[in-house]
Parts: sequence; structure tokens; C-alpha cells
Amino acid sequence: MLPEHAIPPQPLTFRASLLQRVAARLRAGECCSIVGPGGVGKTNLSRFLQRQDVQGQYFADAPTWVALIDCNALAAQDGSREFAVFELIAHRLIREAERRNLPENVIAPLDRLHVTLLNEGNLLLALRYLERICGRLIEDQGLRLILLFDQFEDIWRELDAGLFRNLRYLRDEFKYRLIYLTITRERLSRARQRARGDLAAVESFWELFEPHTFGLGMHDENDAREILERIARRRGITPTPELARAVIDASGGYPALIRALAWTLDEQRHDETSERIATLSEVAQECAKLWNDLTPDEQRVVRHLAAGLDMSDGDQETLADLRLIELVRDEPPQLFSAVFAAYVRNQPGASSDGVVVGRRQRRVWVDGRLLPGQLPPLEFNLLAYLAERAGAVCPREEILSALYPEERLEANDERIDTLLKRLRDSIGDDGRNPRHLITHRGVGVRLARGRLEEG
Repeated sequence: MLPEHAIPPQPLTFRASLLQRVAARLRAGECCSIVGPGGVGKTNLSRFLQRQDVQGQYFADAPTWVALIDCNALAAQDGSREFAVFELIAHRLIREAERRNLPENVIAPLDRLHVTLLNEGNLLLALRYLERICGRLIEDQGLRLILLFDQFEDIWRELDAGLFRNLRYLRDEFKYRLIYLTITRERLSRARQRARGDLAAVESFWELFEPHTFGLGMHDENDAREILERIARRRGITPTPELARAVIDASGGYPALIRALAWTLDEQRHDETSERIATLSEVAQECAKLWNDLTPDEQRVVRHLAAGLDMSDGDQETLADLRLIELVRDEPPQLFSAVFAAYVRNQPGASSDGVVVGRRQRRVWVDGRLLPGQLPPLEFNLLAYLAERAGAVCPREEILSALYPEERLEANDERIDTLLKRLRDSIGDDGRNPRHLITHRGVGVRLARGRLEEG
């Protein structure tokens, strides 16, 4: 088995189809966002872009630095995290200047600015000193700076709008010469809205990226074979063409699955069924990581696709997000890997049958289909009450008490029957032969299958 340092670096063709498109926007001075699920190689891409030969290939039109701003480095910082962001950017730019062997008479003034920034510990002054450091590099040295933010999710979700307005200000001061590139799990607008609900407050920042958002999806044939060859060299083996083909096809090009399959499959079982492969320990672990990385909405759509069911109009936005990161392909849509689809089908509660009620966003799925619009308040409250107690018969008097807490009503009040009829019509349940809302005459109502979720 060869040590890691004996394995040659990734070829310059690595992720070429994506990077050609991204680099064209960056060269034009546009900020870009790359979105990818866990296990798809976001960190590998960041490291690849740090290489000077890679930067020379994609940014030959002008002297360009790609400075990695790893937001994980903020975890150990004390005090203001906003201040820590500015300090980290300043630190990484100076380290990049040292890595590029800039002369001492260039680096020394940058160091003095950085030391002053640290000593002052003031947020506004930190922004001003960072602006001066950027000016020294961009204006005096004639550079184009690309700040590559890796692991950007935490600060994007957690920090106040002021930081991002300041980053926008800094960008505007050096327009087209100071460029931001973020790598995240999901679209910036979606992540912020889900975490804080204040998208308008940070609009001036995220609107820089929204027109230039790219999916970091599956490896193409060449990159997939390169990964296999690197693993084979580490193991000191030469896989047969049949085994290589089986690994690439079963993985769907998903990097984490390629690695798991390359270490798991062998010549005796490379032709196993997808269902069997999905149960292999290392493969199941990677599938689980990907599954747990999905949002509840994404999991619901993925379950739907794994079951071979059609999409509803209400699923189209989530489906588009899954297409962006290439977890869904083709038309009609299907999951990227039959192995991952088999894993999903084996998950507890993976059936698309039943009624799922999302309390916070007041959404309802019936047999895996998202109902368009929202139910009227009383219908929704009745369905949510039943979903929370799915499988149990709910007495009429308890339902009435929950729906009309300010009134004293008799169990035979006709309002519950009228409401139940409207709810059946809304969810498409046949009153003469119901599948979901079961009436137990003289007792109450039962939702046959379903659950209440907070989403």
C-alpha cells in the first residue's frame, strides 16, 4: 500500500466541466456560489483551487490569488465573531503573500496593519484595516483577489446582517477585483431564510451570488476513474475493467460512494444487485451520511423518487435544488444511483403512503404528494390534531374541544361532520371508501396513517 504523499496530485482536468463555467464568471468579476451535498468533495475542490498551477490555468488573463478563508478557523476565536471574520481574511491574505514570496517591503507593511488590527480589537477599525490590506494588494500589486469561503454555512446562518453589509461594502470598494466564492451545502438564500427568516436584511450580499450559483454534483467518467486509480494505487491492486465499470455505475459518480465501493466490492461480488450492495457496511454508512445531510423536504422528495412515484407541482422547487446538486437526474426524474435508491427504500418509515402534516409551514403531503396551497385554518387544525395521534381513534368531544376551545359543544355537533367532509374533499379522500380519515360511528375519527412534523 502506497503512502498518501506518493500519490500524484489531481490532474488539471479535475472538475473541469464545473470549473470552466465558474472561472468564466470569476474572471468577469462576478461573485459565485458552489452548492454541494456532504461527501461530494467540497473540501477537495477548495484545496484544488489553492494550487498555483490550477489558478494559472483558469485565470491566465490577470494575476490572480485564490485565498482560502476556512470558516472552521473561527471556532476557537474569542470575542466578536464579526471581528474574527475580518481578522481571518487579513491573516489569510498575508499568509498568501508569504506563500507567493512577495518582497519584505510589501509584506512588512501588511504585517503592521494586521498587528494594529489585533491590538485595537475594534470591529469598525478591523474593516478599515482590512480595506487597506486589500488596497495594497489589489491597487499597488495589480492583483485580482478571490476570497474562497469554505464551510461558510455557520457564519451565514448565525451572524447578523451587519457583517454581510460590510462584506458587500468591501466588495463594492474594489469592484471586479475583489471577488467572493462560497462553497456551501445549499443555496445561500434558502439556508438563511430557514435559519433566521431575515433574508431581506442580507439581500445586498446574497444577491451577488444568486445569478451565479453552481452545483457541485457527481464526478464525470474521467474524474471517477481517476479516483478509482488513486485508491487502487494506495491498495497496490489493479481492478479489472468489469469491476471498475461496476463501481462507477453503482456509485452514480458520487465521490463518497466511489470510495466505499472501491474498498468494498471485489471480483466475486461486483455484479450483486443494488439492494444487496446497499446493505454492505461501508456503502450503507456513506448512504446514511448523504441521507442525513438532506433537509426534510429533500428527504420526502427522494423517498418519492425511490418509490417510483410522480412528482406533484408543490415538489418542483425542492426537485430543482436536488437537480442542481445532481442527486436527481434525467427526465422523468430519477435518483443518481440505484444503490442509494435501494438504501432509501429500506429506511424505516420510507413508505410514501399516508398523510404528513408540516406544522410550521402549514403544508400537507398525501401519499407523498404535496397539496397545492394551504388548507383553511379549521381543516388544517383538524388534520394536524389527527396526525399527531395517527392510528388512534380520537373521540369527537376531544376534537371539538381542541378546535373550539372557547365553546362548550356536544359530541353530536354537526360542525365536525361538515368540517370532516370538507377535509376529505381537500385531501382527495373518498368518503364512501376512505383510505385516510376513518369514521368510527358514535365514537370518533382516526387518521389511518400519518404523522405531524414541525417543519
